[in-house]
Amino acid sequence: MELEYEFPEKLAYLFGDHRYKVGRGGRGGAKSWGYARALLVQGRAKPLRILCAREVQKSIKESVKHLLDTQIEKMQLGQHYRSLDQEIRGANGTEFIFSGLA
Repeated sequence: MELEYEFPEKLAYLFGDHRYKVGRGGRGGAKSWGYARALLVQGRAKPLRILCAREVQKSIKESVKHLLDTQIEKMQLGQHYRSLDQEIRGANGTEFIFSGLA
C-alpha cells in the first residue's frame, strides 16, 4: 500500500538532494510539522539515521519525539515505526535519536 502526502510548496526543498536543510522564519510557519512529516516519509523509503537535537534538552519530554509520534499516528505509519522510550525505529532500520547539545 503506497501512501501519498501533501506538503506546502515552500517546504519542497526538504525532498532535495542536500545533506543539510535549514528552515528560516518565525513561529507558525509549519516548519516543525513539515520537517517531521518529510523525515518520516523519507525514513520509510530508505534507512536513515536521524539526530533530533536541541541546544538544551534535559529529558525526552523536551524533545520533538512527541511531535513525531503524533505524525506517525496521523499519517498512519504505525506499522512501519515503533516508538520506544528514548528513540523511534523504523522496520527498515531507520532510527530517530534525540539529544541535547549542551
